[in-house]
Amino acid sequence: KQNPKDPQVPLELANYLYDKHYFNLAINWYQRALTLDPRNINARTDLGTSYFYTGQPQQALAEYNKALKQNPNHQPTLFNLIVVNLEGTHDLRAARRYWNELNRQNPNYPGLTDIKPKLDAAMASAGSAVKP
Repeated sequence: KQNPKDPQVPLELANYLYDKHYFNLAINWYQRALTLDPRNINARTDLGTSYFYTGQPQQALAEYNKALKQNPNHQPTLFNLIVVNLEGTHDLRAARRYWNELNRQNPNYPGLTDIKPKLDAAMASAGSAVKP
């Protein structure tokens, strides 16, 4: 109430709720923070991830795409695009494309080597329907 235009307060609350896995509540606070600071790419990515964890993968992808318009090389966004395309929308071609891009940028990105076997297995089980 003292400084309603300060994006830090809703962002801190959103991050707290996110860390506690209250993703539905975090969504509202990330939206408030982004209304005050629409260029906060990390908040936008976390909003997308909150959508994913609440079963809204298309909303997650929409937020990630907004983040990539700001910075096409934002590695946390690229990683989350792998996860959501693999586990949420099952768009294996997109997951592979983002994996390849993140691997090109930073082959040591945390979790990248761990997700590769899952992606490889999903593509193998999809067979010829999905070609890398």
